[in-house]
Amino acid sequence: MSERNPLQEATSSSLIQRQRADKRREPRHTITLPVRVAGADRHKRPWSEIGKTLNVSSGGMALRLSTQVTIGDILFLELSLPARFLKRPNPSETYKTYALVRYVEMKASGQQIVRLQFLREPNRMT
Repeated sequence: MSERNPLQEATSSSLIQRQRADKRREPRHTITLPVRVAGADRHKRPWSEIGKTLNVSSGGMALRLSTQVTIGDILFLELSLPARFLKRPNPSETYKTYALVRYVEMKASGQQIVRLQFLREPNRMT
């Protein structure tokens, strides 16, 4: 009977975890786009900033933000998608949608990596 060494077990376990993490409903597309993000702070004061996407899928996105948000916050998003993502190429099309904050990772720079889940299909506004 062959025995597995601890390194093989750790590597195998890491690979299995990565495969589980990659099973998503929609594929992610790595793309950097400016996105206007609006919300309200804990004192209900409105705020708005331009963030940058890290990746986008039909179900949500990850982006960098400076304004502090918490899991469960609802944000309003506006972004223009490149022609390659549009059925009818018209670079002036703006998509607007609401999103739920699902995950927040603080970076040493003070910025956050925020993962969002769209709450409804984005609307096209021109």
